[in-house]
Amino acid sequence: MRKNTIFLVGADTGGHVVPVFALAGDLSKDKSTRVVVVGVGSSIEKKFYSKLSSVEYKIITAGKFQFRNAWNNFVAVLKSGVGFFQSIGLIIKYRPKVVFLKGNYATVPVAYATRLFGIPILAHESDAIIGKSNRLIAKFAKKLFVSYPLETFNHPGKNLVYSGPILRSEYSKKIEWNQKNKLPTVLILGGSQGAHGINEIIFAALKELASGYIIMHQTGPADIRTAEIKKAELPKEIADNYRPLSFVEDDFNAIAGADLIVSRSSSSIFEFAAFEKPTILVPYPYASLDHQMANAKYFVRHNAAIMLDEKDLSPTILYSAISKILSSEKRKKELGDNLRQAVRPGGEKIVREELFKFVRK
Repeated sequence: MRKNTIFLVGADTGGHVVPVFALAGDLSKDKSTRVVVVGVGSSIEKKFYSKLSSVEYKIITAGKFQFRNAWNNFVAVLKSGVGFFQSIGLIIKYRPKVVFLKGNYATVPVAYATRLFGIPILAHESDAIIGKSNRLIAKFAKKLFVSYPLETFNHPGKNLVYSGPILRSEYSKKIEWNQKNKLPTVLILGGSQGAHGINEIIFAALKELASGYIIMHQTGPADIRTAEIKKAELPKEIADNYRPLSFVEDDFNAIAGADLIVSRSSSSIFEFAAFEKPTILVPYPYASLDHQMANAKYFVRHNAAIMLDEKDLSPTILYSAISKILSSEKRKKELGDNLRQAVRPGGEKIVREELFKFVRK
């Protein structure tokens, strides 16, 4: 029996790869469906997609545009042109019934190749501002699913659908977690590459933080050596309270075991919401279209998170924010409850069913 094929495109970073990983694992359970995942070959892609035994993983070339960098943008055009023809080749080979795009620069060549063949396109946006790639794709996509309510967007198009975020199955139900540490645990996350600005503040406040809390600190590869040096400089009685990691392999248990999370305001916040975790958001100030600030402001409006602006951040301000939350069980619960309520659950189910509608036609 010939299988119906679905293309899922999620490339480069965790925010785009992990939702596609979640969808691919779910969709591939249907034995009449062939799932092909397309990326650009990043380390995050290989980490996740290698776990999908019944899914085919294909790599194309794509170029990322940068503001006011003419040479880089010229190279990006060439790379995306190559990716466009690679995408045509994949479409001719597999003949997908529908293509799903987790919008970023790598989805654009696939999107235009798909449009050439008249194949239905569905896309998803994780942020409170529609990204540049999804703005292009939305012009001809059947539906653009969004993680935030429609009123969040200035000019919601007719094809926008409020689905909520796409989460892995383990986040789809409320989790109870028994805390084993004697001290409260603070989880510091800065994305897969870490966040140097946040790291420097943590290093400066480290002695005070480690004196009262377990600090699980995901530094990224660039700052892990500095973190290890800082740990060695701590007094012996508190050194074990500081636990730096280049990358958090088991993010599920790390989030589940935390009493408080300090993070960028990326799509990871939806995972924090699944565990009702009180969260301090430090938006990345150079994010495209300032989308991390828009994300953070949405949750602040719902009293669902604390936001600290990186340009004003200091060790004293961060330590004060952490201690103020962790010293009040009422405030911890309020922030956690509000965070969960501010996020619509079940986005992965809505997208999955919509994809199957096209496959079963």
